[in-house]
Amino acid sequence: MAEIFRCPSCSAPLEFEGKPLQKCRFCGSNVIVPSNVIESSNVFGGAGNMDFGDLSSLTGKALKIAEIQRLIQSKQKIYAIKLFRETFGVGLKEAKDAVDAMEEGKSIDISGMQVKASNAQEVNLRSNAQNLETVKKFGLAIGGSFLLTFVITAVLIVGAIIAVFFLVSRTVDKAVEKSSPAPTPAIPQPLKTDATENSIAQELLRFGGEGTGAGKFQDNRTIAVDADGKIYSADYSGGRIQVFDREGNFQTQILNDTTRTVDALAVDRKGNLFVLQGYDLYRLNKETGEELGKYRVDNASDMAIGLDGKIYVSARRGGITVLSADGAKLKDIQISIDLGLDVVEQIAVDGAGNFFLLDGRNYAIFKLSPDGKLLTRFGGRGSGSLDKIPKTQFYGSPDDLAIDSQGRLYVSQSLRISIFDGSGNFVNDFKTKQSFGITLNDRDELFVASRPFVVKYKLNF
Repeated sequence: MAEIFRCPSCSAPLEFEGKPLQKCRFCGSNVIVPSNVIESSNVFGGAGNMDFGDLSSLTGKALKIAEIQRLIQSKQKIYAIKLFRETFGVGLKEAKDAVDAMEEGKSIDISGMQVKASNAQEVNLRSNAQNLETVKKFGLAIGGSFLLTFVITAVLIVGAIIAVFFLVSRTVDKAVEKSSPAPTPAIPQPLKTDATENSIAQELLRFGGEGTGAGKFQDNRTIAVDADGKIYSADYSGGRIQVFDREGNFQTQILNDTTRTVDALAVDRKGNLFVLQGYDLYRLNKETGEELGKYRVDNASDMAIGLDGKIYVSARRGGITVLSADGAKLKDIQISIDLGLDVVEQIAVDGAGNFFLLDGRNYAIFKLSPDGKLLTRFGGRGSGSLDKIPKTQFYGSPDDLAIDSQGRLYVSQSLRISIFDGSGNFVNDFKTKQSFGITLNDRDELFVASRPFVVKYKLNF
C-alpha cells in the first residue's frame, strides 16, 4: 500500500510516487516529500522499484535543499534558516516557518522557488569524487541514514543514479507566492466571467462554502444531477452526500459507508443514486438514502451511466464491467494490453455507446468502440506553466470526464476545463479554481464540484 501524506498547498491526500520531490496531482504544486514517508515506503526495497525520472541536466536546487537538511540535522538551525533565505529569496519568517516544517518532517510546497546559485555551485557530473560527496549529502537530506546507505550503494552499481535526486527539483517554474505550508485549502473566490478570457463559460449559480453544516463542504470532489434538476455532491471522505434543489438550496444529507472515500456519484433516470466507494458500488434510494443494493467490482476506478440505463464500471488495470440498473452483471468488455492503457482513472460513455477512458499515468484519453476497440487517442501530459502548454495537452492530472448532447468531451483539470469534439480535436477551454467532478444535465449546463463549492455554468459555443 502506498504511503499517504498531505499536500502543503491544497491539503489533498497524495500517494508517494517513489520520488523525493513530486508534483501534486490536484493543485500542481511541487512538494518535498517528508523523510519519514520516504523511509517507511517499500520503494527503497530495490533500485529497480524506484522512479528516478529523467536523468538529464541538473540544477543546484537539490544541493541547497540537501545542505539545509544537513544543517537542521546537525542542530545548526540558525544557519539553515539563513541558507534558506539566501537560496529562495524569502523573508525571515517564511524561511523560519519552512525550516521548522522540514525539522518536523512535514511536506513543503516549493513551487516557484528559484535558487540563487552561481555556475560554480552547479553540479559537475564529470567529477566522480564531487558527485559522490553530493549524493551523500542529498541522501542524508531526504531520507536519513537508511536512504544515505541506499544511495551510496546505488551510485556504485549504476553511475547514472548519481544525478537522480538533483533532477526532480528542476521542475519548479513559478515565482514564490507563499513559502510557509498552508494548513487548509484556500477558499476559491467567485469566478470572474471576463468576456475577453472566459467568454465560453457563463457562471449561473454558485453555492456551498467551507464547513460541516447544511450546504457546506470540506472537500467535495464528486457531483451528480438527476432528471428533476436536484444536485448531489459528496465530500471525498466521510461518506457525506448532500442533496440540493435546482436553485442550490439544501434539501437533505445522506451518509453512506463513512469509512471509505466517495470516488464517484451518478443518478439514473429511474431515480437510483449510485455511489462508488472503493470496489463497492452502492445503489441507494435518492430520497431516503436507503440501501437498495451493493455490488462488488474488483479494481473499480470510476463509473458512468449510459443512455441505455446500464452502469459501466471501469477497472483500474483495464476492462469494463457492465451492470443492469438493479446490479445484475451483464458482461465484461476486455481491453487489449497492446493499447498502452496503464492506469484507467475515469470513464465516460457517449450516446453511441463509445467509451472515453482517462489514463491517469500518461494523461491521455482513449476513445474505444462499444466492443473495446481503439478509435482514437489524444491528450497527453503537458509541461511548463498553464498558459504555455499546448491546449491539446493537460496541466496537472485530469480529474473527471463528462459528455454533452453533441458528443463533446469535457475534461476537468483543477485550474481549467478543456473541451474536445468526439474525434479528440480541441474545441475550447476556460479557467476554473479547484475543479474536480463534473457532470452535465439534458440542457448541456455544466455542474462542477469546485471545492468547497458547487458551480453551474452555461456554455456558449
